[in-house]
Amino acid sequence: MKTLFLSLTIVSCFIAQAQNPEPTPTTIDVQFKNLIEESNNFQDYKVIKQAQINELRKNTNEHIQKLNENISSLETSITAKDSRILSLEKELTGANTALSNVKAERNSMNFLGIQTNKAVYNTIVWAIVAVLGFLFVLMTMRFKSSNSTTKAAKQELKSIEEELEDLRHKSIEKVQKLGRELQDERNKLSKLKGEK
Repeated sequence: MKTLFLSLTIVSCFIAQAQNPEPTPTTIDVQFKNLIEESNNFQDYKVIKQAQINELRKNTNEHIQKLNENISSLETSITAKDSRILSLEKELTGANTALSNVKAERNSMNFLGIQTNKAVYNTIVWAIVAVLGFLFVLMTMRFKSSNSTTKAAKQELKSIEEELEDLRHKSIEKVQKLGRELQDERNKLSKLKGEK
């Protein structure tokens, strides 16, 4: 009796299924839930229609196939993106190298044929400016000192020349005076000789 009841139930399910074909559920999980809900109970077991299980198997295989295709396309995409990432990393490395070269060139300059850091260059230039400034001040002070010494020496030379000129005039006057006195004495002597 139970077998007959079970057979009738299965046949009626087939007929109902053939008359009302339901649209295929969208997800495998929903299909499993529907299959379990639509199946009949027999003692502690569920009786599932073979057509439904075959349909579920077909849908599962199709879903797995689609997933495998998605995985394959995703792997291809990942491989392409990995190669793109590698090429971009190479470009980035090249750009970083070029950037560091540009920074090094910006922070350095060619000084006397030698590539020199700007800080070192600035230090050298300011040291040269400081030395030249010191030499300028030193030469200015020496010039002023020499100039004042030269002026004093010129002033002294001028006063000595004036004294020498005075002395020369006095000597000339003295010589002339002595020459006149000598002439006067000669004249007196010749008068005295002429009177004798």
